[in-house]
Amino acid sequence: MKKINIITGFAVLILGIAIVGVVLDHHQQTTERVNGSCIPFLPKIAGSSGSYVFAATFPVVNDSYPIYQTVTPGTASEEVRRLGDLFGLSGEMKSMPSGNEVRFVDSSKDSVAELQYYTNSGAYRYEIPEKVYPYSTDRQPILPSDEEARVIATKYLLERDLLPDDVYFSDVSIGAQSGSKTLPTYTLYNLTKNVGFVQDLQGVRVYNAGITVTIGESGEVVSAGSSLRELNPEPVRYVKIVAPEEAYQRLISGDVVMRLLPDGYDEVVVSDISLGYWMEIKTESQKYVLPVYVFSCATPSGAHRQYVSAVDSSEMQYLT
Repeated sequence: MKKINIITGFAVLILGIAIVGVVLDHHQQTTERVNGSCIPFLPKIAGSSGSYVFAATFPVVNDSYPIYQTVTPGTASEEVRRLGDLFGLSGEMKSMPSGNEVRFVDSSKDSVAELQYYTNSGAYRYEIPEKVYPYSTDRQPILPSDEEARVIATKYLLERDLLPDDVYFSDVSIGAQSGSKTLPTYTLYNLTKNVGFVQDLQGVRVYNAGITVTIGESGEVVSAGSSLRELNPEPVRYVKIVAPEEAYQRLISGDVVMRLLPDGYDEVVVSDISLGYWMEIKTESQKYVLPVYVFSCATPSGAHRQYVSAVDSSEMQYLT
């Protein structure tokens, strides 16, 4: 009996050594494959929004990136008139109470059309409200296919010279919907489609801004708007950026550009990291367009993006 126990213990010891060897060998292979930017060994890190689970690979980035300065929007009245002409509007121009928005309403048509212009950014939105947000219906409107919607939206923007060279098609998504409930069934109708366009700056995508065209029944364009800003084509300067690993530490500490992910999740899975440029919301002023790290996060409620400043703190003194 003692011999059997000794042999069994010795076998377990050998098996344990073998397992450790396999793990170390796998660790070494993984480290070599990703050149030192490997997934952390701690599967969860406590952060401001719960436990972060890292399921991504740190991207390879340059040490510095260019920053761009925005162009101050032109005189509001002139820009509104110019845009109004492009959309075939005529009517009365009104400044909204905030002072940062001008609205141009055309009541001469069967369906009222309007243009909203944001003086701090130069962003705009044209729409036919009753067709962008149609009333409930008991039938499925005739909508173009996704490819047809892309062609319609692209042609619409090009005809009005509203599609810059560095802006490209992104996706087609469902806009407004309407439900019809007749027990025991529930029918959901798609009323509009949104065609999205995004901007690249020297191959790096701009986030939190873009162009959207909304298409309604029979392929009618019922809305078109842009939250992009005009930029000086030449960079102001190059700025040093932090490493992706440091940006991840900023993320879990809650140091984000804009809190888009609510607190309170037990687990947040980081599935991807990339570099982009950040634009402020269209109602706000913005002097520089700066690089950010974009973290794609998955939570029980769905997918979210979190944005962390990529600019090294030593560079901030030049950006006041």
